[in-house]
Amino acid sequence: MQKPPIFFSVIIPTLNEAGYLPKLLESLRFQTINSFEVIVVDGHSDDSTVKLAEEYMDKLPFLKIINSSKRNLPYQRNLGAKEARGAYFVFFDADVIAPPEFLEGIHYAIIRKKHAFLTTWVETKSKESSDQFIMALFNLGAELTKVIGRPIAHGPDTIIRKDIFFKVGGFRENIKIAEDHDFSLRVHKAGYELTILKEPRLIMSLRRFRSEGTINALGKMAQAQIYMFLKGPITRNIIDYQMGGHVHKKKAKKVRFDLLDSYIKGMEKLEDKFNKLLTE
Repeated sequence: MQKPPIFFSVIIPTLNEAGYLPKLLESLRFQTINSFEVIVVDGHSDDSTVKLAEEYMDKLPFLKIINSSKRNLPYQRNLGAKEARGAYFVFFDADVIAPPEFLEGIHYAIIRKKHAFLTTWVETKSKESSDQFIMALFNLGAELTKVIGRPIAHGPDTIIRKDIFFKVGGFRENIKIAEDHDFSLRVHKAGYELTILKEPRLIMSLRRFRSEGTINALGKMAQAQIYMFLKGPITRNIIDYQMGGHVHKKKAKKVRFDLLDSYIKGMEKLEDKFNKLLTE
């Protein structure tokens, strides 16, 4: 049987993701369209990530597994993009799950409205009110970034037209954290609007919040946002935010109230800057 043309290239950087990658690949098996390829870019995992990925070679329309010479998230994304054949790139993290209609919903939005740069709202399978609150923060935060003129598509859920990706130079490989935010801002400055779809929604994992503690994880994200707003891209290891499934096997850390103090002070500085901009 003739295989369908490739519209999407789903690019997944991995490092020790044996516990999560199969769930994502399984969800891609049941997409309601099959005009896509999957590219797994592995950073020489120490576990069975690659072996488990290989089990899907005959289960997905197209699957390619690339061994990366570096354990570096933006490098692995760029490497996957260089091998991709689709008209649009879909960047996923290994711990997300795509509902069956996800790619079809994105495809419909692109064909209907000619969107070039997209992300979606996210949700979690958990029914816990605290987890639902975190998802609400993610979705509200995405909308607010557009309001203030600094639109952000999160790395686990970024869809972009192939030519635009290469036009802006892909992800900057020297950035240590929030490389997705830097990428989004460069796409925005190049003149492409970010579309945020409320549906379909990607299912996100909360493993970082489980392993590090909710306050700690939110604190790191807030620190990164404040630093980027005040000083620019983060090219030094000033925040402990590592890649890889092995990172999240640690037990939750104690609450770092010093991080909360730092976050509050940073927000106050940010508020002062906004007030000055509004009064100029």
